[in-house]
Amino acid sequence: MRAPLLLGLLVLSGCSGPAPAPSDAGRDAARPDAGPTAPIFRTGVVMADRDLATEALRLMGATEAGGTGRSCHACHGLTRQSVAHMRELSDAAWSSCFADLTPSTPAEAQEIVDCFREGSIFTASHLGIYASGGYNPWFSFVFQLAYGEGWEDEHRAFLQRAAMPPVGETPFTQAEFNLVTEWFLRGAPFADEILPGVDPGACTTMVTGSVAAIVEDSARSGWSARNAASGMLLHGCAGAATARDCLGDYPLAADRPEGAGWSVVPGSQARILFEAPYRSSFWTRSSADGRFVAHGGGTGSGASVIDLLRGLAVPANASYDPGFFPDNSGIVFQGGSLGTVVCEQSVLAGATALSFTEPGCTSDIDIALYQHMGSSLEGGDHWAVNSSWSGDNGGNGADPSLFVDPSSTVTFISMRNTGSGFTPGDRTSITLGNEGSAILAPSARMMVTQIATAEGRPLGYVLRRLDIGRDAGGARTIAAPEIARYCYPGGKPAISLDDRWLVTHHRATDDDAEDLGFTGPSDPAFAPYRGVSNLYLVDLTTGARTRLTFMAPDQQALFPHFRSDGWIYFQVRTDGPGPEYTVATDAALLLAGG
Repeated sequence: MRAPLLLGLLVLSGCSGPAPAPSDAGRDAARPDAGPTAPIFRTGVVMADRDLATEALRLMGATEAGGTGRSCHACHGLTRQSVAHMRELSDAAWSSCFADLTPSTPAEAQEIVDCFREGSIFTASHLGIYASGGYNPWFSFVFQLAYGEGWEDEHRAFLQRAAMPPVGETPFTQAEFNLVTEWFLRGAPFADEILPGVDPGACTTMVTGSVAAIVEDSARSGWSARNAASGMLLHGCAGAATARDCLGDYPLAADRPEGAGWSVVPGSQARILFEAPYRSSFWTRSSADGRFVAHGGGTGSGASVIDLLRGLAVPANASYDPGFFPDNSGIVFQGGSLGTVVCEQSVLAGATALSFTEPGCTSDIDIALYQHMGSSLEGGDHWAVNSSWSGDNGGNGADPSLFVDPSSTVTFISMRNTGSGFTPGDRTSITLGNEGSAILAPSARMMVTQIATAEGRPLGYVLRRLDIGRDAGGARTIAAPEIARYCYPGGKPAISLDDRWLVTHHRATDDDAEDLGFTGPSDPAFAPYRGVSNLYLVDLTTGARTRLTFMAPDQQALFPHFRSDGWIYFQVRTDGPGPEYTVATDAALLLAGG
């Protein structure tokens, strides 16, 4: 399906202007052995290039073209470079996944569907701009032809993971899809004239005194301290004298051949908490007490919540992006048939399946993808925050590209627990130009964003203090002054519940060769480690960075995050059919002197 096809042109009589890009009729002529007739995938549009560019970018949400900042722009910065990147993905998809727009046999349809996957997981990156038509009849037809009876399950998984916009947002109409894809098929003319360029400048690590003040206060009054004072029962800590003695009943990774490099800080330990017989989807997060671990993927479900106390994975009606509140009160999950759901954490205990219609759950909450959770230490507000982001479904290669622009915003959504579920409150957006992938500290006292080069390569992390209040009229106010900058590459991070640490994963580049113990990037022994993902811990008060793992070439350490006492949970994926591991390391506790 990779062979390029000769594209015909659709001629519309009586119209003037540039010839439209190819529609279905020009893409794949009817065949004498045609079976079921596929719906039209797209139709060409007659419009001058400049007008087409302006209208396409307006529909995508570009404020420079009169857009609202929603649509595509709600999740992705729209710049010259991001459109160029999207064009590359779209051109590849057009010549591969969409080379045959009129499949008539199950085998032909199955080949199309398989092209939408990265391994076993559907991914929007394989569709490019054509993911924005994922809800259209053509896609339903292809899935029904490929799978016959029972096609709805695969189609639903596709909609949840790859179709854009995400479930809960308003998709393009067929006419809007025609127009936007027309612009990309013409090569996105006038993008450089309409859209801004991005020049983030050099990144220099710096830490102000405000960081130490917040960390010092959080050591006494942050969520780690509060949870301990409230007697929170931490998983695996019964009878433990210290936090580092917790989880002692779980096997040491170092005792397993595959786990030799999963903990390299001298004196630290990594323990294997769970072996999943499936591949997870996008990030993993866990409850503050460490009992529940959630992520997309599962056996016969869109997502899973692992109950470590019972040693089982509970199927869940969701897709990805779980988040837990730091006081153990609630969970947020994205992408299921109910849209975004927020539930009291108590619904997880004893569950054998999670529909998220259980008492204590609120569905179809307007929280966009890649949200992160926090809870105010003062006032009782729970928070979700989202911004422009880069998708990360694991795998080796490179850290995810991040495209942001001067009008990039961060949105804060407040929530209150009414006793019978969570109720969303006000929404407040602030502009943080050229920053994205926002992460709240669990205390909501700080927030971390990422900056990147114009081409999307991550440069570092910006730490901002959050001053949340109300004006004289009662309206919510949020200020976010910068208090530190850490110039290290990596994926989306997490902050510890005591506000002391930042942890992330990073795929090895030539710059990492010596740190990994090789003579340099030209060392032949380094070659298989290029692109392998390891964990890194950053001390927010000093900016010091410590590598926590040394993963083998067929392994990836991914999606690290903290539980209340400072243990870090993360996922280990391996190449091939082997299991995926949920692992815990006490490296941060050791480095903190615990």
